[in-house]
Amino acid sequence: MCYASGVFLLLAACSPLRAPVNDTRRDTDPPPDTAPIECPWSTPEQPNDRALSSNVSGRQETTTVDGYSDSYLYDATDYVKVGVREDWGGSVVFFGLTDGNAGVNGTNTIDGNDTGREVQIALYDPDRAMQGCAWDASCAAAASTCPVSITYLGWNPVQGGNRCNNGSGVTYAGAESDGGLTITTTPLQWNPDWDATDCTSDGCSDDAAAHLSGGIELTQTLRFARTHAVELRYTVTETEGMSHAATNHEMPTLYASNGTAGPDLWRLLMSDGTQVAIDTSANDGFYYTNATSPQPWVTLQDASSTYGVGILYENGVTQFQGWQNRSLPFNNVRALFPFEIPAWGTVNARAYLLIGAFDTIRSEASTLLTSLQPFGKLDSPANGASVRGELEVAGWAIDNRGIVQVVARVDEVTETVLSYGAARPDVAVAWPGYPDGKRVGFTGTVSLDAGACHLLEIVAVDTDGNERTIDRALVTVSAP
Repeated sequence: MCYASGVFLLLAACSPLRAPVNDTRRDTDPPPDTAPIECPWSTPEQPNDRALSSNVSGRQETTTVDGYSDSYLYDATDYVKVGVREDWGGSVVFFGLTDGNAGVNGTNTIDGNDTGREVQIALYDPDRAMQGCAWDASCAAAASTCPVSITYLGWNPVQGGNRCNNGSGVTYAGAESDGGLTITTTPLQWNPDWDATDCTSDGCSDDAAAHLSGGIELTQTLRFARTHAVELRYTVTETEGMSHAATNHEMPTLYASNGTAGPDLWRLLMSDGTQVAIDTSANDGFYYTNATSPQPWVTLQDASSTYGVGILYENGVTQFQGWQNRSLPFNNVRALFPFEIPAWGTVNARAYLLIGAFDTIRSEASTLLTSLQPFGKLDSPANGASVRGELEVAGWAIDNRGIVQVVARVDEVTETVLSYGAARPDVAVAWPGYPDGKRVGFTGTVSLDAGACHLLEIVAVDTDGNERTIDRALVTVSAP
């Protein structure tokens, strides 16, 4: 078609006395004597990016117990429930057993005492780490003159809310068709004076400062993956055009019950059962520890390891940091994996909350780790593309423990093994911490019958043998 159009233009240029032809066809139109290619395939369902296809979520409810707007999600057997507080940015304030009553109860494994202590995200910036040097992004080069205290933290959006005990609130809360519960919020800056040039600390008395936006949007989705396991999905989008260099974040942190309104879950256990002492002195009367777990999960348990809560990070990170202050009391733990937040960029993470005795959590974690499936995206060709000749295929695929093969499947029959391991630094930014995360691209060439419409499916296989179709597209190949 393009060739024919080119010939016409050439002849017109060489024969100026010839009357012009009124040809209104576009390059994308089929030739007049060619019938449109009909597609025997229906529009393909696009897979989601979840790494676990199972879903055992049950009913949902909204309560106003204790004056808060909380949303609860039950497992399919009504044995375990998880609750988020809409007044506090949708942070998780309850994870425990059901007792037939609405709201929280004494089995709660989560702290949930104020806007800073739930299961939630909190973000940081090494160039804006502390008040006094955050305002000109000089903290990485010179220390702040302000006291080393959580009061004077710099850029620090916190899902639950800020040090004034103002909650972040939510902009959306709704149920998903797959049993999930989604919350969207704009986290507040923990310190309302974070960008002050001096060490003033009166922002909580100013209403505007006391509700200062953190400059990001957070979307969180929860669903039960198993009766004792809740999947937590986080998507952070930077909304103010400010770049934040790589550092460790809380994505998320698990704040465990401390005995004030539930069990005292003070013992930090690695995945092999080793207890780690949280005894390195820090600021504000806190103690911390850094530890490596054999597997990417840890748990905070009671004195006899018969009840507790664990957290597993899907990206496979095994470096953890625990914090404690027994006088408050206060217990938390989070994984350590540094990542950047680009201006206007998006970063994703997924973790799993686990409940029960140590042996129960160990069994549930083992099942999760071996059953998580690959996920990814077909970047090219786009769904509905029309091509000539061979088809160039490109995209990415990642997995919690690694990919062994990616294939292009045509019309549910023919398979072509694609090359895997191409550099994709953009994926490493969007999904940080995964194995070989910067080299997760796939490429290849697929031969297709001309004059036909084909269903293209990308299938990835991980090191545990889990096989998953990560994306689909309809492709039409023009007749020669």
